[in-house]
Order: sequence, then C-alpha cells, then structure tokens
Amino acid sequence: MTRCYLVRHGQTQWNGENRLQGHADQPLSPLGREQAKKLGEFFAHRPVKGIVTSRLLRSQQTAKGIAEGNGHRLTPLVETDLAEMNLGAWEGLTPDDINAKFSGVYDQWRVAPSSVIIPGAEGLAAFRDRVRRVFERVTAPWHEGEYIIVSHGGVIAALLADVLGADYDALLRRLRLDNGGVTAFELEGTSPHVLWINATAHLYAGADMPTHGWY
Repeated sequence: MTRCYLVRHGQTQWNGENRLQGHADQPLSPLGREQAKKLGEFFAHRPVKGIVTSRLLRSQQTAKGIAEGNGHRLTPLVETDLAEMNLGAWEGLTPDDINAKFSGVYDQWRVAPSSVIIPGAEGLAAFRDRVRRVFERVTAPWHEGEYIIVSHGGVIAALLADVLGADYDALLRRLRLDNGGVTAFELEGTSPHVLWINATAHLYAGADMPTHGWY
C-alpha cells in the first residue's frame, strides 16, 4: 500500500488578512511556523519515505517543519509545478477589494470559478492540467510506503475534484481546506482512494477553527 498525505502549507500574514496569494511568495507567519511545528509532531512517528514541496516559500517552510519533526531524516524535494494557481491581478487583494475593483466578480468566482477570467492569471483549465500532470509525475516512482506532498489549497482542491470525479465548481463551493490541514489518498491500482479530507485535530485541539479563505 502506498499512502500520500496532501498538506496545505501553514498560515501566512496574507492568509490571516484574507488576501489571495497565488504565486505571491509569502513566508509563514508566527502562527504558520507553529502549525509547521505541529505538523512535524504529527508526522514524527510515521514511516514517511519522502517529502515533496511546492517551490513557494510558505510550502518550503512548512515542509522544513515536517522534516525537522522527522529528525531531518528526509530532505524535502522541490517541485515547481506544485505551486498554487497564478491569480494575476487578484494577488494581494481581499475578496472585498476584488468585488469593489472588478464589479462583484469574486462572488461569482466563489460560485462558479470556471465562469470567471482573472486578468493576468493562469487559466483554470491549464492550472488543472498542470496539477494533474505533476501529481502523476511525482507519484509514479513511489513504492510501498507513506509520502507527503506540501502544497496549496487550490492544488489540493483540483486533485480532489479529479479523484472524486466531481464537478470542480460544485466541489469548490463545498470544500474547506485549512492551513496545516492534512488530506490523505491511498494509491492502489489505477485510481487513488480518498481516506480523509482536511484533518486538523493536530492543530486546533481545544481551539476555535479559522473562518477565513484558503488561497
């Protein structure tokens, strides 16, 4: 059996301010660094054989926290194509900013992202194709064991839509992926099986869950 853990990076200051990030290379906030540490503790005693991370700093710092918890036994490998969707002119803006500047289009995007073209952004179809290809490429050489991919909310959502055979727009309206949350796939045969989505008990035991957006 081969298991893949999809980890969303820890929180950044922009996450805390509900600003869309995309390719903007934001570091982890103090809370994000604590989340990375807790992820390291979560995976410390798992038989992890490899860690792959997006090139963006928030993911690399999260992967480093996981590796530290694993006793630096593994060095995270950087994969450029695991980066979040390039959100063009929306990067750095809040939903209210986008609605004000682009005539309410953020609300439309949250309902039906495939119906919106973001100025200067990566096309949604191209993004989903990129994510599909990189997942196939990264997992192809894996054998029996457990592996971690540290990436982004949009990337994990795109993979879930593919694996579940779900309509992307409908899934995105109903999906929550928190900073530091863990989603797990079992890779067996020709199709992955979803084991769980957005596990966060290791982060929020006894505390309130965040309510802001996840890009």
